[in-house]
Amino acid sequence: MNDGRGSRRVGGLVDPGRTLPAFTLIELLVAIAVIAILVSLLLPAVQQAREAARKTQCRNNLHQYGIALHSYVDTHKLFPPSSTSDVEQGGWIDAPISRDLHSWHMMTLPQIDQSNLYQQVDQKVSSLHANNRDVARVRVPVQRCPSYSGRTFSADASYTRFGLEYATTNYVAMGATSAGVIYGANTGLFAPEGILFPLSSTRIDDITDGTSDTVLLVETREEDYSVWVDGGVMAVVATFYDEGNSPTYAGRGTALNHTPYFEYETPNVKWGPSSMHSQGAFHLFADGGVRWVSNTIDQRLYLAIVTKAGKEPNAAGAIQ
Repeated sequence: MNDGRGSRRVGGLVDPGRTLPAFTLIELLVAIAVIAILVSLLLPAVQQAREAARKTQCRNNLHQYGIALHSYVDTHKLFPPSSTSDVEQGGWIDAPISRDLHSWHMMTLPQIDQSNLYQQVDQKVSSLHANNRDVARVRVPVQRCPSYSGRTFSADASYTRFGLEYATTNYVAMGATSAGVIYGANTGLFAPEGILFPLSSTRIDDITDGTSDTVLLVETREEDYSVWVDGGVMAVVATFYDEGNSPTYAGRGTALNHTPYFEYETPNVKWGPSSMHSQGAFHLFADGGVRWVSNTIDQRLYLAIVTKAGKEPNAAGAIQ
């Protein structure tokens, strides 16, 4: 049977001997272009979905630390200090001799199901002592934000001079409002504005601004000064002050997610509240809640949520 177009139908089917038209070069290029457009449209959505999943895990990590810290309080009746010894400027570098510097991360290992690791810590010597270097190189998963893509071992000479790797973390305590306060002549290195700071012994009742209005922990994207066993770097501040002694958010001052100039150490370290998320960072509050804090937060509000007894109740009400 002829279909009138030069081919035969056999049983209603086109004769298999018939030659079908192929794609022309132009049609092939058009098809490739369409596929490329679809990929370009879908890829950002896939990347956003992946980042959303990473942010969810990061939030969960901080939430787990909230549970761990409250479990610690239930047992010890107070929060752990950020460091078990003072951290006077430069002193922590000589910690193997002079200071123990065990961090709040170390003290809460049992509360995050790391009791075996906790048992390996020699608390009679410094956290940076040779006895503790096997512990110091362990990368604990809950200490790491999934969005972080930087180094996971410090490259700073203060640690590498020992010849071993010291693992870092993305979660640190919020110790005080500013470096200006920290280096005040009469306050010592860390003034007791926050909840966790060196040698602190903060109780729940000491947080008179309210646990839902006071930051406990914050993210950091610092690559070197964030060794989790080292109490000397496990508390940060909200802002740095410039030489004019006024709080700024640019130049030599810094706030959330900016690259600070830390005049007492290496310029442009990322030490402080920061993250590799876009436009903000997660903060753990003393009530165990985890909140997203935007880079555009008002400066006065940000300082208010750092202090535990600054007489700024309901300061966090504007934070989502």
